[in-house]
Amino acid sequence: MSTGALAALILTAGAVASFAQDACADVDGQTALYTKFTGLYNKKTVTDMESALAAGKEFLEKFGACESLKEQVDFVRPHVERIEKALPGVRKAGTLSPLFKRFDAAIIADNGDEIYASGREILALDPDNINIIVPLGVAGLYQSYNNNPKYAEDTIRYAKLALDKLKGGMAATKKNKAGVDVYGALKYEFTKEQAIDELSYSVANLTFYAKKDKKGALPLYYEIAQGNGKYKDDPRVYQTIGSHFGSEVIRLAGEVKKLIDEQKAKATDEEKLAMEPKIKEAIGLLNGTAERAMEYYSRAYKLAKATTPAEKTYRDGLYKDLTILYEGRFNKKDGLDAYISSVSAKPLPNPTTPVTPVLDPEPTTTTTSAPASAKPAASAPASAKPAAAVTTKPLSTIPVKAGVAKKGTRK
Repeated sequence: MSTGALAALILTAGAVASFAQDACADVDGQTALYTKFTGLYNKKTVTDMESALAAGKEFLEKFGACESLKEQVDFVRPHVERIEKALPGVRKAGTLSPLFKRFDAAIIADNGDEIYASGREILALDPDNINIIVPLGVAGLYQSYNNNPKYAEDTIRYAKLALDKLKGGMAATKKNKAGVDVYGALKYEFTKEQAIDELSYSVANLTFYAKKDKKGALPLYYEIAQGNGKYKDDPRVYQTIGSHFGSEVIRLAGEVKKLIDEQKAKATDEEKLAMEPKIKEAIGLLNGTAERAMEYYSRAYKLAKATTPAEKTYRDGLYKDLTILYEGRFNKKDGLDAYISSVSAKPLPNPTTPVTPVLDPEPTTTTTSAPASAKPAASAPASAKPAAAVTTKPLSTIPVKAGVAKKGTRK
């Protein structure tokens, strides 16, 4: 090292030492910064925490090496580290606080636009907030009860997200008055089991009614029916599945009629007989579908209550639908109550499995002009006739006329 460089290094070291000695002797400066810090270090607002952090850092930079201030330095240092770590979260909470108030107010007012607008803003800053995601996964369901399916897509998306998090073991951040973990907010606050049940029903209902994806909703409803939540005993679950098969009965009845009309138009008995296998197959599928529909409607009827006028109207509507299905399938009126009891006592069929065709024994015939099986075992199938309109929520979805659905609320 050259003599000049060594001299410069010595001078610099001396200057630093001199500066440190001067700082350690600056009692007024020490007192001012320390007093400012100790007056702010326990404050909770963003402004006070930022001021405390600035004062604490300056104190450590200027006086951190002073032996005479070791006790003060040892006090300031860990608090500076704590404040620096906590400050981003406090800043975030300050930004979120007015959004939380807006979100709560929207839920109280049942304002769907505000619920989803404020909820999206919150999740942009706090994407894993389960207490926001859960309400967004069910609010659109309740909005749809007022014939407002506007939020169906968002609701289904948030419901699936919430279900993934809950089933994945996401911890709750709050408890109810009983000390039980809960998720959500205000009227959309649930225990874990309740939330999963509510969210699952939300996805199933909106998939079936709002998205018109009936087949896609069937396994969702079946999963709910196999569970232990409140919707397991909700007649709407079974009535909805039954309505899908009721619609299929209408469609299949039209196909059978078309085939029989085509058979009648054939010129010879041989041509008519050639159509027998196809007609039998169509009738078997029609009969099996009618019975599948009745299996679900029977359960809905057994679960439906009649303690209020609205409940009684709904239950009576289910019975009328069952009457139409039963008389159409079996071509008789007696025995319906016994049939309902026997069917509802059996294991619940999986609605996603193929329907098993059912053919009744053919009556003995002595003519070849109109083959026996050219006519369904049951005269006009259940839903080829107008279904009884259910005037309470949810409305029966068996069409009043073929191809014209009966619309209404589904609460």
